[in-house]
Amino acid sequence: MEHHALCQHIKNYNEHGVYDMKKIILTSLSALAVSAALVPTVAIAHGYVAGQFPSRVNLCHSDNGSKNDCASASYDRQSLEAPKGFPATGPVDGKIASAQKGGSFDVLDLQSSNQWYKTKIQAGLNDFHWFSTANHKTTDYVYYITKPDWDQNAPLTRASFDLANPFCVIDMDGQQPLKNLGNPHSCNVPARSGYQVILSVWTIDDTANAFYNVIDVEFEDGVTPPPLPDVWQQSTTITPQADLVVGDKVKARFFDSSVGSFTRETTIEINSAANGQKNTWSYNLATAINANQTDAQAGSKSDNDMFTPVYGNNPIYLKTDSNLSSVEVDIIKAEVPVDDSISVLGLKDEYVIDNNAVDITFSIEAVGNLNVTNTIFDANNNAIASESKNVNDTVEHFTISLNNATAGIFKLVSIANSNDNSNLSLQESNNFKILAADIPGDCQDIQAIDISKQYQPGNEVSYQGNVYRAERWTDVGRTPDTQYSGWVLIGSCE
Repeated sequence: MEHHALCQHIKNYNEHGVYDMKKIILTSLSALAVSAALVPTVAIAHGYVAGQFPSRVNLCHSDNGSKNDCASASYDRQSLEAPKGFPATGPVDGKIASAQKGGSFDVLDLQSSNQWYKTKIQAGLNDFHWFSTANHKTTDYVYYITKPDWDQNAPLTRASFDLANPFCVIDMDGQQPLKNLGNPHSCNVPARSGYQVILSVWTIDDTANAFYNVIDVEFEDGVTPPPLPDVWQQSTTITPQADLVVGDKVKARFFDSSVGSFTRETTIEINSAANGQKNTWSYNLATAINANQTDAQAGSKSDNDMFTPVYGNNPIYLKTDSNLSSVEVDIIKAEVPVDDSISVLGLKDEYVIDNNAVDITFSIEAVGNLNVTNTIFDANNNAIASESKNVNDTVEHFTISLNNATAGIFKLVSIANSNDNSNLSLQESNNFKILAADIPGDCQDIQAIDISKQYQPGNEVSYQGNVYRAERWTDVGRTPDTQYSGWVLIGSCE
């Protein structure tokens, strides 16, 4: 590993690892590396991301405005540790932020566009810091970022991140990092827009584990790059966590986005104790997928797109030019324990605006004593309305009224917290549409738009069978169906 003498910004940090620029000095990284080699190697590695871009769990420990009551997850913030080998191994989908620690750490896996405090960031070179409470021989540090079109209101999964292109890899080759904040990683962050999540994985060289921290950031002036032309894209991973018994089944279901449903599946049945061993049934399911599917393959992927099932974790890949968009792997057992859960019932696919307002009606079925908060997000991931109720082993009806409603696609995010177990949190997300109401008559009484004119707020015009209202002074030369034209659709002519 080469080292250079660099003029670096040396920062002061409080006990929480929060960034505070003080002065600039000339530091020799070579000298620091020699000092690190003198540190004993028997310490157990622990740490978290601090500095200018602190991690989610680190912000839970501080008082700088984290939006979620997550202090219970921060007292052991240096221990978000899980098996190494990500993305093939490591924490399961939906538990990446908590490193699948469970208990009080589950709150870290809650995910929506307004759930977490976000640190401002710009594309290009940025310094990231792992605060090492105990240094240890290290393989590398790897940084991933969410895809441009990731779902901000769904739990983090491998599919959320651009795993094929980690934007920063710091190869340590088994060396020890410096303790505390002496390990800046200068990384070229790719261009993005708005809210994104960075996942940093610190892999320990001489143990079986790695540390996982997520960082919530808000790009100030990023742009969305075009998607990468990959033939195969990883969707999920067959992660065998338990042995199965004879009669159990494992099913992989493939979601076809062109019809909006699961149209294909591959199922294996456990017919012997040997085939029920967790690593064996994972291998058998991957083998069955490769034999029965053409647009999906499983196993270890080679550079020339060959797939080899392994005894252990098997990633599932989908062809990017197919209609398949996601995969679910289900274990079907004879007896399933009843756990706390929520289900959204009666949510319609579409609601129609009436007198500039609309009532979104639905019910929540709860198993357990839960406090349920339902929040509606618009297409720009802005929370526009919310309602909370206690639901205790029953079905509770909800009505969320939206005034000055506009047509579009919306998302209902339902988050339930147990009134009996403070460590339990559940989440369900559902999309629905709001449609503009029909305007009585045939639009003869409404003036057709003249795009050479500028209209003031409140003016109404007709255009191609629809009625629009000006939200602001409109732009000359732009039709109402043009993005950012200043017009909002209020209905269509009967």
